[in-house]
Amino acid sequence: MPQLDDVLARLDARLEEERAALLDLSHLIHAHPEVRFEEVQAAAWLTEALEARGFTVERGVGGLPTAFRARLEGRGPGPTIAVLCEYDALPGLGHACGHNVIATMGAGAGFALAPLMNEFDGTLLVLGTPAEEGGGGKVILLEEGVFDGVDAAVMIHPYKSDHPSMGTLASTKWDVAFHGVPAHAAMAPHLGRNALDAVRLAFAGIDALRQQTRDDVRIHAVITDGGAAANIIPETAAMNAVARARDARHLFDELVPRLENVFRGAALMTGTELTITPSSRPYLEIVNNAPLEEAFVRHAARRGRTATPYDMADGTGSTDLGNVSHAVPALHGMLAIDDAALPHTAAFERAAGSARGDATVIDGATVLAGLAAELFLDLDLLARAKAAFAEATGPAR
Repeated sequence: MPQLDDVLARLDARLEEERAALLDLSHLIHAHPEVRFEEVQAAAWLTEALEARGFTVERGVGGLPTAFRARLEGRGPGPTIAVLCEYDALPGLGHACGHNVIATMGAGAGFALAPLMNEFDGTLLVLGTPAEEGGGGKVILLEEGVFDGVDAAVMIHPYKSDHPSMGTLASTKWDVAFHGVPAHAAMAPHLGRNALDAVRLAFAGIDALRQQTRDDVRIHAVITDGGAAANIIPETAAMNAVARARDARHLFDELVPRLENVFRGAALMTGTELTITPSSRPYLEIVNNAPLEEAFVRHAARRGRTATPYDMADGTGSTDLGNVSHAVPALHGMLAIDDAALPHTAAFERAAGSARGDATVIDGATVLAGLAAELFLDLDLLARAKAAFAEATGPAR
């Protein structure tokens, strides 16, 4: 079995050889943003590049046309390590979450490891996971068995600073519709039942509810249907609502029932009918894994990056990697592409295609490749990661 230091030096050299190809791929995906479940070009470019480097690629895994599983077998039986790629963009904002960087960091790790896999025992997977932005692609892939047999799953997200993990919130989302009775707003308003009033009251109820929730709770919504015309009592009106909390238990046991009562109360006050429909699969909070995070810190340091613990006071989001982390040991590291810009902003979109973003593509690919190599070579690291996972997800949790 080769020594880790020698392997890391060879990975570094390989990524320098692949630098131009990786950055071209990142720029191509960045310049052609595709929203959730529509990432046809990105998936094609990534799979073609991985096939060219010896991977066997399955397209459309888990019933998702833009998902893929690229596989490269080692010299014999061993652990299965999955490196994850995301590549969906945001509606109207393009790659303002930097998923072009995520995709090419993951693919780059595959590029670097490919020539070495015949020296490792195990299997390397590069998984293409579409629709992280609200579509729950990884949740679907979990349900369809794509993560079965995976011993560890790793990925890195761009950010404004370097961290071995991301603070996350569990989240759930609904389409909430109210159905009333139309009427002429001037001639016979008393004959109507105003669905838009129900939406307005639901917003007021959410505002009131926020005053009696934990500090980590977030509730936000938009109106998706506000009626047809001002002189018609709206027969239908609708909203899309998102609720989040630090842990799924509090979210679903405490917060969701209270929020559903807000919607029911709005319907009761206006004499309308209520329909609540989940608009995506729930996202769980990330289960942190200290051994994997410690390894991330070591490999980030090799690239001159000092990764510090994530501060929840900086704000949090949600990701479907959280669901994966409840099923297998997982890592969601963070590497900076800017010093100030936050995801889901125009500034972050620019950073994802910048020279700083390019540097992070190479750094991230190096970190992921090194971490995967260490998991193949050091079975004690993998055992500790599995033990930490079992402790965090055991009966007490």
